[in-house]
Amino acid sequence: MRWPLTIIILCLVLAVSLGLYRLESEVKVLERRLNAATNQLEDNRRDGRILAAEWSFLSQPSRLQDLARRHLDLRDLTPAQIGYLASLPQKPLGQDGAGEGHGEGGQRPGTMPNLEGGGQPPLPGWKPTKPRRRGRIVLAEGGEGPQ
Repeated sequence: MRWPLTIIILCLVLAVSLGLYRLESEVKVLERRLNAATNQLEDNRRDGRILAAEWSFLSQPSRLQDLARRHLDLRDLTPAQIGYLASLPQKPLGQDGAGEGHGEGGQRPGTMPNLEGGGQPPLPGWKPTKPRRRGRIVLAEGGEGPQ
């Protein structure tokens, strides 16, 4: 009766010791990977600080101005070179195939369109805003919001 119990206990001790050995080896592998990742992170941080220092040196305005003066054939800006968007000629509206010389709104080619807000043409990339709708606001839950 004692021999079978002793064999079972011996097998359990052997199984536990093998499990602990495998667990220890897995922990060592994970520790090596963690150390490698930590070292890589520290290297990346150090490289980032070095790159930031290089960037701050290379982008100094005085250095860039000196490089531009030496390598580019630039001249100073004169007041006569400054212009306004309103002083540019307008494209005639009839050239794009819009009909008998009349474009949008019945205007003749070469005439300034009727512009709101002081007669200045809009800036490039400017889009008028859509008019807001007045009415109910329906919430996502299906209820109604303030009117």
